[in-house]
Amino acid sequence: MVTLDGLYAAWHVLNELLGELNGNGVFIPKFTYADMRNAKMMIEYLRSFDEDIQSFQRSETDIREEMEGKMSSLRESLMVWAEENQGLEYRQNWEHRFEKALHGEAVDIVIEEQVPISDIPRERDVGFFRIRLPDEIPVEVISEIAEDCRVIISLDGERHLQVSGKKECVRDAMQRLGELFYGESRLD
Repeated sequence: MVTLDGLYAAWHVLNELLGELNGNGVFIPKFTYADMRNAKMMIEYLRSFDEDIQSFQRSETDIREEMEGKMSSLRESLMVWAEENQGLEYRQNWEHRFEKALHGEAVDIVIEEQVPISDIPRERDVGFFRIRLPDEIPVEVISEIAEDCRVIISLDGERHLQVSGKKECVRDAMQRLGELFYGESRLD
């Protein structure tokens, strides 16, 4: 059976392939990006509760098998596009990297430690998001954005940033952080 760390590493390989295909001008449907985000979120969720889930042996097996199925579906779609646009050898290279990562043999993929999520707001009209702060972005800049947008920020661990506040304010902060991180807003 594949481990959650193996699925996490394999997801990173697919994400890298997705970025490369996108960079080469290959059309990638929006639902593929959504599937990738959902897969990562599910893997991270499962990793955060791994010990608890193991106490329920049957449900652990079912959840992992479902996650492996989702990853297999994403893999197949991306590999078909890779072969159509770059050739069979290109696809085989990525297949090999995926398999190595899936079985814990990938050396170039760093598995991040789990960072506990602190005090997520549960009120009705409060929004929040959590991201890993890039190393090149100083915390002071984030503090200024938080103040301007009227949101609360907190740092969990070394560089994990949690932003919360009124939904409109959180959306504004997310847009401004996106522009800071990526150079443009990716929100429609």
